[in-house]
Amino acid sequence: MSCKSLLYMVGMFVFVPVWIGLLWTDFLKIRERASQLLHAWVLGFATMLAAAQLVLVPFVMMQKTLTQALLLWRIILQILAVLSFVIWLGRRAGTAETVADAAAGTADGAGVQKKVCGKAGTWTIVFGILVAVLILLQAYIPARYEHSDDDDSRFVAEEVSAVVHDTMYREDPITADYMYWDTGEVRKDLTSPWAMFVAMHAKEGNMAPAALSHAYLPFFLILICYALYLLIGQVLFGGDWEKTFLFGIVLSVLHLAGYTSTHTLASMLLLRIWQGKAVCASFALPLFFYLFYQIMKKEAWKRWIPLLYVAGVGTCMLSGIGIVTASVLLAVYGVLDFCYYRNWRKTLAIWLAAVPCVIFLGYYLM
Repeated sequence: MSCKSLLYMVGMFVFVPVWIGLLWTDFLKIRERASQLLHAWVLGFATMLAAAQLVLVPFVMMQKTLTQALLLWRIILQILAVLSFVIWLGRRAGTAETVADAAAGTADGAGVQKKVCGKAGTWTIVFGILVAVLILLQAYIPARYEHSDDDDSRFVAEEVSAVVHDTMYREDPITADYMYWDTGEVRKDLTSPWAMFVAMHAKEGNMAPAALSHAYLPFFLILICYALYLLIGQVLFGGDWEKTFLFGIVLSVLHLAGYTSTHTLASMLLLRIWQGKAVCASFALPLFFYLFYQIMKKEAWKRWIPLLYVAGVGTCMLSGIGIVTASVLLAVYGVLDFCYYRNWRKTLAIWLAAVPCVIFLGYYLM
């Protein structure tokens, strides 16, 4: 990987999602640093997927070029980034005023910010280092050695065609014949344009789509998935980082030893993560369960509800399986939540998050 490509990938899959995700952490009032970073990374990436879906589907239907879709998507991300920066400046100014007011109320203004930083336990540090090594190992090995196209290699052909010809789903990936319909080779290409999402990154980063899919994307996507898994560990173990890191270690071992078939989560995460369906299984569906937990347990559930809409739209972009599964999950959880809380307004808000999924599903079945 060239220095330029590395900088682009770090920027687009680490810095940009984290920066955009700070909008959500501010809205959700998440203040703990490590939790804030993980939430920002995960929720920012989900927002990027949702924005891409809203841009790509109508642009494919109107037979626009890849460059036009990339331009609009870039504008949306820039607007979100600027908005996040403005909110960050406002919050920082408010914090400075609070500190100044507190200092003015003391004799010499000293000793106002007494921060008590508890030291992490020895086992917390050991488990943290070990889980970091295991996660980086899992991210590195597929990116370095797993470059096969055994399943759905047409995705790479579609990406190459899009970048070379500046089109979206216009050439048949098998015969290279021009296609006069607007649905791609199969109808789910329109409703779940994951290949065009990858093609936009390839064009923007000036990288070969095949190299991006097999060598670059897996590394960063696996890291994002594990960021989500650590958040799940946090809610399972009441915010205890030692137990969360131990949870990450156990999960890593299960994944490393989990290649019992091509349909396990380990296979999806470590061998097929470059495919939209694998991102759906490894990232989007666990994200739904994490959001369901927060909505079920948190009193401030109204703050978490909008993320269901973001996750729903973003999941549709990944795969036709995501469209169906997201709809079913939202419908079932809505019933479960109503049985527990008897709150029609809350249940309706949950079910409405499935509307975009149902629309895409309806078009897919037409």
